[in-house]
Amino acid sequence: MNRTDAADSGASGSLVGLQVARALAALSVTFHHALETSNGVPGAFSPDWLTTGGAGGVDIFFVISGFIMAHTSLVPGRPAPSPAAFLQRRATRIYPLYWLACLAMLSLMALGFFQSRTLSAGDIVAGLALLPGGQPIIGVAWTLVYEVYFYLVFAVCLMAGSRRATLLGAGGIIVSVLLLAHGLPESEIRRFLTDPIPLEFLLGLGLAQFHSGLIAGLRATRLRALLVLCGFALLYVAPLFVAHETTHGLSGWGRVAAWGTAGAVIVAGLLGVRESGGRGWIGRVVQPLVALGNASYALYLSHFFVLMAYGLALRSPEVARIPQYLLVLPVVVLACFVGGVTHLMVERPLLRFCRRLTGSAEGKRAMPFPRRSESNPLARAPWR
Repeated sequence: MNRTDAADSGASGSLVGLQVARALAALSVTFHHALETSNGVPGAFSPDWLTTGGAGGVDIFFVISGFIMAHTSLVPGRPAPSPAAFLQRRATRIYPLYWLACLAMLSLMALGFFQSRTLSAGDIVAGLALLPGGQPIIGVAWTLVYEVYFYLVFAVCLMAGSRRATLLGAGGIIVSVLLLAHGLPESEIRRFLTDPIPLEFLLGLGLAQFHSGLIAGLRATRLRALLVLCGFALLYVAPLFVAHETTHGLSGWGRVAAWGTAGAVIVAGLLGVRESGGRGWIGRVVQPLVALGNASYALYLSHFFVLMAYGLALRSPEVARIPQYLLVLPVVVLACFVGGVTHLMVERPLLRFCRRLTGSAEGKRAMPFPRRSESNPLARAPWR
């Protein structure tokens, strides 16, 4: 979600909390990759659970994405976007900056970096289109492939013409495909479709359905903070009891059960955060996190290049012997700075340019949802 999305949704306070959640998710992923980069050198310090835990930031992103798609596209009393307009808006949000990051990566490979990696023409085409199968051009692209999958399912369900039917339809399609895909022959597509991780988008849809009640029930700041702390505790404790082969993250149903739950709890706890963030230290923490949340997609795509430089530096024996806990935090801060600059100097101008090119097509063929009335049985639904 960016500021444009927030404006489209009516700029409710809950969206500010989601920006905080996006910032924390992006920081978790960046911290995770920085720790992975630091492992294997004499100065390494990170235990498995700490290195692995930050990968759960991806699961927070998936919950947020499910929430945002419902919250910004299915506004009661306002026309929903047509499937074409919805996909066009998502494409302009996701692809342009991603393509620039891919171009940078392919350029580095052409210059002789990553000589152990070989990408076929099919890999490059599938990677640029964010299709499942093949080697990704950028490591984090596998998560964007699932985002695109969810967008396509959600776009199809927008044709249902009501909020409830759209939400139930999206859930039904994702669950049905997950079950039916087990009958496919072994292939990359089968592995993609039988991974239960898309269920985390449905957790976000569920939060969107009941978020008004959640905000009302979580008025106490201490209670919301406790939920967020419990969510992050589960994120980092889970690798201790959920089997995983590498520090890249958990997998399968164990991941959804542990990290999907953690992501939903964290997002629920942050829904009530307001723009001011409250008084005192809470406000001073929230405001920079909102700014980082705005830049979270740029950070997500650009931090790999900072960590590549960190990895090159670790080839020096002198740097490798330094206790890496002295270097990981400055590297994460540098990655956040690069992500912020990328957001301001590249992502925002690029997004404005793409929206100007496609803006005339938005809003056409909109399908209105029923307005609130006593005769409308949906008027008393929790999402109102």
